[in-house]
Amino acid sequence: MKKPVLTILIFLITIPLVDAQKENKKSLVCINSGISIPFADFADKKMENYSGFAAPGANIEIDFFRYTGRFFGLSSNIGYSSIFFNEKAYKSEYDHILDNYGETTVAAGNYQILKGLIGLILKIPETRHAEVLLVFQLGCSMSVHPDLLVTNSELGEINSVKKGTEWSSMSNAGIKINYYLSEKYGISLNYGLNSTRPGFYDETSNEKVFFLPVRYQNINIGLVINL
Repeated sequence: MKKPVLTILIFLITIPLVDAQKENKKSLVCINSGISIPFADFADKKMENYSGFAAPGANIEIDFFRYTGRFFGLSSNIGYSSIFFNEKAYKSEYDHILDNYGETTVAAGNYQILKGLIGLILKIPETRHAEVLLVFQLGCSMSVHPDLLVTNSELGEINSVKKGTEWSSMSNAGIKINYYLSEKYGISLNYGLNSTRPGFYDETSNEKVFFLPVRYQNINIGLVINL
């Protein structure tokens, strides 16, 4: 008699656990876009080593999340950012150095960063159709340094850097808030810190290669889809 009762009890306990695991295991895709804001040396506007003279730009990202439990999960990310070069600030520095001698002009393209990352999620369980995710990721990025040309009406060409591309490792930490409008769709608010350090070739420099700390924040809004 004890054996059948024990079997039934184990069966009754097992069913909720299996169901709970099924509920916890789900996949999400998030498509979002917004503004990329440089900070630290990347945004520095002084003529010093590592200054990037970067200004805010735009980005688009696609995230994939796989929950492996109630509080944890895996994540992957593909993103692209186009970040402006602050030509006005760069010109101002040259005007200061040259004491406004002649007319200086600066022409530059945009910084571009393409990234691919994987990582872990720390998840706060859904409450009132909303959930908060803490995301930590590592991966690689392809960074593009724009063409840069500085000329002066009296001195001619002063400085030039050719467009360059470099692959490097990248890290990201961020927070995402998903608010579900239905069982399948929702709105996602995202904030992330990105950091990489590519090396670019420069014929005019003494060392020929300069390493640029590229750090920027993404503030995005997008669509989250429950798969």
